Amino acid sequence: MLKQILRAALCALMLAVVPGGAYAAPEIIEADGVYMMGDNDTPKSARDAARNEAMRAATEQAGVYIESTSEVQGWALTRDEIRTVAAAILRVLHEEVTPELVGGAWRYRVHLVCAVDAEGIDLRALAQNKAEIARLQKERDELKQQNDALLARYERADAAEKSAIGAQLAETYKQNAIFDDTAAMILRGETDHAIADLSLLLQDPSVTGDVRAYAYVLRGRAYYDQHSSALALADFTAAERTPHTNSTYPIWRLYEYRGMIHYAAGDYEDAVNDLMSAWDASDKTDNDLWMRLRRAERKAEQERRHAVRGDGGARSWGVVIVP
Repeated sequence: MLKQILRAALCALMLAVVPGGAYAAPEIIEADGVYMMGDNDTPKSARDAARNEAMRAATEQAGVYIESTSEVQGWALTRDEIRTVAAAILRVLHEEVTPELVGGAWRYRVHLVCAVDAEGIDLRALAQNKAEIARLQKERDELKQQNDALLARYERADAAEKSAIGAQLAETYKQNAIFDDTAAMILRGETDHAIADLSLLLQDPSVTGDVRAYAYVLRGRAYYDQHSSALALADFTAAERTPHTNSTYPIWRLYEYRGMIHYAAGDYEDAVNDLMSAWDASDKTDNDLWMRLRRAERKAEQERRHAVRGDGGARSWGVVIVP
């Protein structure tokens, strides 16, 4: 009954802010996840496992909505594209966690109320931007792996170590949650919201090192999507100057985006330098990054040849070249 009341209230709230039927209300999705706590689990790890299960179920339901929407609009997505787009635009409106003692073991149940809304979002462009989606999704997966590794370390630690690791674990979860949320916002095109959240994080003087540098990188990417090149460059430079490593977050991506800005501006030598820095720092598996670097190198080489000839790249159509 409580779930039905909550759902009705959420629907009423969304309809109230939409003027006179200007567009359909977002699709409301409810999903549950359940996890039985084992001997090696902590309450937090069990709760997170239940939440992940609920999110998977919600994403599958959102995928049905995305698929039907795309069919109505006359274009099709692959199953992987549907799943990725669904995860990008899914919003959690309410989360309810219920621990239950069952047969001497704790069972955690997580109930999610979510909204999925394609209004104002170019789903086709989002789906076609496969490289960016895959890149951000990979970063989000890596953040989860880091959290899992830290959690495993916590579980193996003795009582004395758990105090320090526990504080680090809580802070890391909090920071990674912000990064995960803002990365999803950027994918959905909600760049203003992402910029606001990241700016709030950057206002905290206690945020330093890798976390601060990556916040600059993500905010720069949001500015890049807004075509605010000057602001994006300022953030990428701030990230570069912030003492950091690339062991926790892919901060080196700043060079890729800065290289793309230089390339679009016709500054091909600068583009080559930045894209080469990105390639050197990467795992050498990003084909899109490699192709960007090669295109920039060709453009830079053409400029050097034209500079030597002094023709500025102009062609003389009165001269016939015989092979």
